[in-house]
Amino acid sequence: MNTSIEPWPLTDEQRAIVELCREFAANEIRPRGREVDEADIVSPVDIFQAAAKVGITDFMLPEEYGGGGFTDVVTQCLVQEQMCWGDPGIGNFVCSNGFFADPLLELGTEEQKETWLRPLTGPTPLYTALATTEPGAGSDAASITTTAVRADGGYVLNGQKAWISNAGLADQYVVFAKTDSSLRSSGVTAFLVRKGAEGMTFGEPMRKMGQRAIVCREIFFHDVFVPEADRLGDEGQGFHGLMKTFDVSRIVLAAAATGAARAAYEYALQYARERTQFGKPIIEHQAVAFRLADMATRIESGWLLTLHAARLLDAGADTTKLAAMAKLQASETAMAATWGAVQTLGGWGYSREYPVEQWMRDAKLEEIEEGTSDIMRLVISRRL
Repeated sequence: MNTSIEPWPLTDEQRAIVELCREFAANEIRPRGREVDEADIVSPVDIFQAAAKVGITDFMLPEEYGGGGFTDVVTQCLVQEQMCWGDPGIGNFVCSNGFFADPLLELGTEEQKETWLRPLTGPTPLYTALATTEPGAGSDAASITTTAVRADGGYVLNGQKAWISNAGLADQYVVFAKTDSSLRSSGVTAFLVRKGAEGMTFGEPMRKMGQRAIVCREIFFHDVFVPEADRLGDEGQGFHGLMKTFDVSRIVLAAAATGAARAAYEYALQYARERTQFGKPIIEHQAVAFRLADMATRIESGWLLTLHAARLLDAGADTTKLAAMAKLQASETAMAATWGAVQTLGGWGYSREYPVEQWMRDAKLEEIEEGTSDIMRLVISRRL
């Protein structure tokens, strides 16, 4: 598999940022993967800051707000694949401001976009988080119980969020809450909240299986006042904005999963060529060769499906089904490829001396975040 071969002609600008990200991933991210994984609950802010200085953390934001202007999902996928080849957790952390920006771009006013997006650009950007998941509401986002009750000049938030990436570190949050608790999806409204708001507190870092570069915490809202000017869209529009965000984020996360899968495949392939058993390189053993062939085939097909979904979304098509398909295929491929890499390395794959066991733990998150594989199958089945 040679990802230097373009899936179709890229612009000079796309080619330049992909090359920039390829070099950054190889030189700045890959060498730090094990260290960050072992640190466990400390996000690598120095890598984020280094990426910001070369334009990687804001490349996806519109030029009119100071960003790099690569608002198309195809370019976002090309970048995310490279970054997560370096390390899935670090790659997703470095590009995390794009996930915050999506609902703001979908629902926000011009004033809100200027106020909340511009601080994410330049060499010293703020950190952000998207707060949807709750202890009792994961993939079923319509069942959230955090409330937003009207008050003089705004709303008062009460409730709890869980598994929020960058919580505590982030300076700015998009928070989804119910303005009408009697309704499901049509009662969900989105709000912009700054760290330091009175009544907003955070739990301890959550202990995770993988992607430890992204620290997750609970967020508690106790009578947190949010001005009406910081409501995103109208009351009840939050779920629509979240679903639009998922159409983008699921495709981008499919690209992230592809990067992780490619890293595992390439590592296993190189090992199979160099490792000798029974008098010959193990790649000459049929079982190993067939496993690698399956890995390569699945990665290539998942990558093409991801880029197909991205192109159609950029063209304005309804891609909810394709986004779910891409995430399902790519995330399960990442698990299969990282498992295959561990299997190919045998006992060494099970050892922390080699990175494939970490990548296998990292890959599992891609089958869970932004909707589990079961939810992806449900989304697809409802649109057949």
